[in-house]
Amino acid sequence: MLTQMQYDEIMRGYERKRMISRHRAEDAARTVREKIPAYRDIENKITDLAMECAAKVFDGDAGAVARMREEIENLSQQQKKLLADNGFAEDYLEEKHECPICNDTGYTKDGRRCDCLRRELLRVAYHQSNIEEILERENFGTLTYDYYTDSEREKMKGIIDKCREFADNFGSRYENILLYGNVGVGKTFLTNCMAKEILDKGYSVVYFTSMRMFDTLSQEMFGQDEERSWGWQKDIFTCDLLIIDDLGTESVSSFVASRLFDILNERDLRRKSTIISTNLAFGDLGKRYSERNFSRIFGNYTILHPDVEDIRVKRKRSAR
Repeated sequence: MLTQMQYDEIMRGYERKRMISRHRAEDAARTVREKIPAYRDIENKITDLAMECAAKVFDGDAGAVARMREEIENLSQQQKKLLADNGFAEDYLEEKHECPICNDTGYTKDGRRCDCLRRELLRVAYHQSNIEEILERENFGTLTYDYYTDSEREKMKGIIDKCREFADNFGSRYENILLYGNVGVGKTFLTNCMAKEILDKGYSVVYFTSMRMFDTLSQEMFGQDEERSWGWQKDIFTCDLLIIDDLGTESVSSFVASRLFDILNERDLRRKSTIISTNLAFGDLGKRYSERNFSRIFGNYTILHPDVEDIRVKRKRSAR
């Protein structure tokens, strides 16, 4: 989770963006005033009109505001024509923001966190968890078949092709993946390969070990400061790709089973992809998390089973 200091630094970044936009708009206004004196004269007229209107309203003139607005609209149209006649774009004087949805505030008009802020929070969280460094080591570019036997290599080629296809088609096709098998067969490595490709495309990815995800959700639900949690539950439901690594390592409970169903069901309704890896045998999933969770996983997921010898053991042998 992010600290208040990290959140404040992100918001200062938004403030810097707005300041840069203001300065650029001010520079543009100075350029127009220098090149088009008539534009500056109209600006002065608008200022004078506003002052005259205030005096008339104070004297009880009920129609002063309406007349002022009409006059200002006419003057504004003249300004637009002057800009066009002198080769300036109609929006030349407007502040240009990186995010047109929130205007670089981080929040939409209805007070909701903008997608650009959510992506930035996730980026900082990833950097904090060192996942970026891991993905530089574990990706399709560093993948090797060296530790597989001939039969294993043929089997893994089909699985790896499925993982590549998932990453290549991400964003154009709704799909989920379940990787199950023994420890050390490369499930997390393959997950990281897909995550890097999808992150590089600009999609939002949330990665959790199963134990940490349920611990985070329980803290958020049972009394932790909601502001400090940064709404992980919403990110889990809405991110483009959710990765749940090592499902089965957490302590099973009715809370875990119900939350898992909520997550899988909500993401399926939103058509948001999920990757799950587990050391559990396929048939044990239903016993551990209830039949309805098992049914949803089985019905909506591509099931991949890397049934090979422990790669870590092979590496140790080859290093001797």
